[in-house]
Amino acid sequence: MNKLFITIMLAVTIMAFISFTVFAGTLSAAKVTISDSRAGQTGINHDFSFTTATTGTIASVTFQYCTTAAGACSTPNGLVTTSGSQGSLTGLGASTTNFASNGNIILTVTSPISVSSGTAIVIPYSNITNPTSINSSFFIKITTKDGNADTIDSTTVAFATLGSTSIAVSADVGATFSVSLAAVTSGFVNGATINLGSTTAATIPFSSLSTGSTKIAAHDITVTSNSSGGYVITVKSDNPPLADGLNNNIDKFTGTNATPSAWLSPAGSSPNANTGFFGYTTESSSLCTGSANRFTVSGGNKWAGPETTAYEIACNTGSVMSGETTRIGWQAEVNNLQPAGSYTGTVILVTTPTY
Repeated sequence: MNKLFITIMLAVTIMAFISFTVFAGTLSAAKVTISDSRAGQTGINHDFSFTTATTGTIASVTFQYCTTAAGACSTPNGLVTTSGSQGSLTGLGASTTNFASNGNIILTVTSPISVSSGTAIVIPYSNITNPTSINSSFFIKITTKDGNADTIDSTTVAFATLGSTSIAVSADVGATFSVSLAAVTSGFVNGATINLGSTTAATIPFSSLSTGSTKIAAHDITVTSNSSGGYVITVKSDNPPLADGLNNNIDKFTGTNATPSAWLSPAGSSPNANTGFFGYTTESSSLCTGSANRFTVSGGNKWAGPETTAYEIACNTGSVMSGETTRIGWQAEVNNLQPAGSYTGTVILVTTPTY
């Protein structure tokens, strides 16, 4: 008998639009997407995107990290931006240099050109260290300036850091956004019968797995937000998703997020090579990439294996002020060649709203 325990971690990314009076335009469709919301984590991507409101020659863009959305700016504890590295940007059309003091990043355009209003700009940064405060929201003031250091456009976005076991966060920053995860211990998920009654909001204790018998668990994830641009929830894991620390592993299921498939029992003939599968499904029929109903078409019960790249499991392009709940499912199965052991893994869910 193979014993399997898996831990669920919900990583939530929060982007919020703060409107306030300035002597220039307000950037729209602004957000920062972080690759991991765990407090104190190093090597994190903080990717910024926004749309210009005013035509002007952008000579610099500043990003100021603060603990509050307005008033005096205090740098978040534990934040490190000095080791950050800018990736390939779009929208400015010129080479850039960067200067970072802790809590600030200043991007200087080497050869400024006029940028029209309504231009979408994407500026990715990598190798940031998240603030160390858990279950806390933080704010980044974004400002575009001309060659005279006069403000062209500005806005404020937000993100949150969680603890290693946190699964939900809420923010009220001139906008509303909350995410919660609840275990489902009976009934169905996308046409499959739930047979794991010990699931919690933070864990999937599959317990003993045996040949020819699948274990199916489920969670309901609820998003409430007044963001006009909607939200997306993604899922990712390590590869392999489950391991016992002794070079034994349970592989990701063979279906993919782009092309999920009906569940197939593992048929590998060598230990650790397709002798065990772990996969996920979603009841969302309105995904924003690819075929919107690819998991639910023809009666549903379509599954995919989690990957190191984050892929969507729920999406909505509009406001969900009354809340929207999506049921997601997890399935595991082994054959008689899977080595005995206690296998563990982590699944990371990231929720990103657009304001």
